[in-house]
Amino acid sequence: MNVTRIPPLIVVVVLLVSAVAGSAVAQSDSGDGDLYDSLEGMVPMYNENADSVDLGPINLAGTSNLYIQDGESVITYSIVMDKQNRITALNDAPGEDAKRKITTDRATIEVLSSANNPAVAFRNAVAADDIVITGEDGQTVERIKWAVLNAFKGFFL
Repeated sequence: MNVTRIPPLIVVVVLLVSAVAGSAVAQSDSGDGDLYDSLEGMVPMYNENADSVDLGPINLAGTSNLYIQDGESVITYSIVMDKQNRITALNDAPGEDAKRKITTDRATIEVLSSANNPAVAFRNAVAADDIVITGEDGQTVERIKWAVLNAFKGFFL
């Protein structure tokens, strides 16, 4: 096999797998007030510590949808961040203009919400794949970018 074909092949496989896996998850339209409140309460502490964490080339500026697996359902919120990766808005509904998809589970959100330094806890959860960042459905460039970043995040996180 030609070595120059391997990287594009890997990207295509990752995109196909993430597209199939992403469409198989059931979505919940109703949020969870306690979960949202804990996230909302965590934002000031996260922002206070955001500059203490080096995320390497990862920048989450703009809107990202946050998908939280909670038992059999998925709760979806949106987060808006600035170029310093500080949270400027948290919404209890998905953002129509979101380019990224951040997926995790309720237990990880509870760890972030109760951490002394939620920014470090976020970075550690991304490094451990407890939080996975991909491109939102229909955002091909973001999907490719995050497939590459996820493949090589061990080198910079």
